[in-house]
Amino acid sequence: MTEHAPPPAETDTRDWTFVIDEGCEQCGYAPHDPATTAQRLLALPSRWNAVLRRDDAAVRPRDGVWSPLEYAGHSRDLAIALGERITAMLDAQNPTFADYDGEAEAVRGEFWAADPAQVAREIEQGTGASAAVFDRVTDGDWDRTGQRSDGFTFTVATLSRYLVHDLEHHLHDVDG
Repeated sequence: MTEHAPPPAETDTRDWTFVIDEGCEQCGYAPHDPATTAQRLLALPSRWNAVLRRDDAAVRPRDGVWSPLEYAGHSRDLAIALGERITAMLDAQNPTFADYDGEAEAVRGEFWAADPAQVAREIEQGTGASAAVFDRVTDGDWDRTGQRSDGFTFTVATLSRYLVHDLEHHLHDVDG
């Protein structure tokens, strides 16, 4: 870890799976048609580029809250991880997914010290790769399942909603 590492951000312990059916009052997300997931993912890199070009991209708005750069790094990783999970659901029957600790990943990856331009390129690559996964999804695949380590069962359709909400919500976090 670098010498100037900020203190860890406040841990969010909410189970955000409610957004799959209920949407999110906080950011305005409404459950979308999963067939539009790829288009929604492909719309995100330009928005993240604008955020990461800001002079304050690496500045935390207050103690315990990630900077836009840290949120971008987290969103990049989620785009990739959840795309990989959907791929696993298409390739295997009901796979189980390892725990994902976003704060631990942010610390391990020193997201606060990342190059914003590089993160912007990686978001474009990650969302593009995840969007491409949806080229494989057929009508019969939307109900394929995968389980989080806590036992929560996603379908390809519900995980696509979870993914889009998460990435759009973090844009709201840095703009809201």
